[in-house]
Amino acid sequence: MRDDTPRRNVPVEPPVHIEVFATHYSLTWQANGVSAFIDAIADIESVPPEPTPVVDATDTAGRERRHLAEIEGDVIRYVRLDAPESWSVSWERRTTPTISLSGSPSPSLCPRVHQETTDCGSWTAEDRHILRDLIDNGPGEPTPE
Repeated sequence: MRDDTPRRNVPVEPPVHIEVFATHYSLTWQANGVSAFIDAIADIESVPPEPTPVVDATDTAGRERRHLAEIEGDVIRYVRLDAPESWSVSWERRTTPTISLSGSPSPSLCPRVHQETTDCGSWTAEDRHILRDLIDNGPGEPTPE
C-alpha cells in the first residue's frame, strides 16, 4: 500500500521530524535525559564558553537563566539555549524527553546533537542527504511502502 504522506522525517533512530517554514525550519526528536543535552550544547563551538540557557524548573516560579553547572536534572522541565547565530535548541521533559532545534542552524549541527542526545550510533551519508533535501526543498513526494 502506498503512503501518500510526504516525507517529513529523517529515518534515523529515533527519527528526526522536520517542519519547514518560509524563514526557518524546526527539527525535533525524542531524546535521553537533560544531562546528555547539557553535555551536547556545552560542546558546540559557536556557543559562548559559559552559556546561560533559559530554564523552567519545579524548584522555581517561572523561567530563569542559569549557568550550565547550575542545572540539576531532577527538577528541570525545560531548557532552551538561544545561540548567537539564528537558531535555538531546547530540551523539554514530556512523556519522553524531546529536543527541538529551530531557526537556521547549519545542517551539520542536527546529526551531531542528535547523536549526543540519543542512543543513535551514526548518521549515514544518505541520512545527511535526506536532511539537507528536506531543509532545502521541504516535504517531498510520497514515499512508496
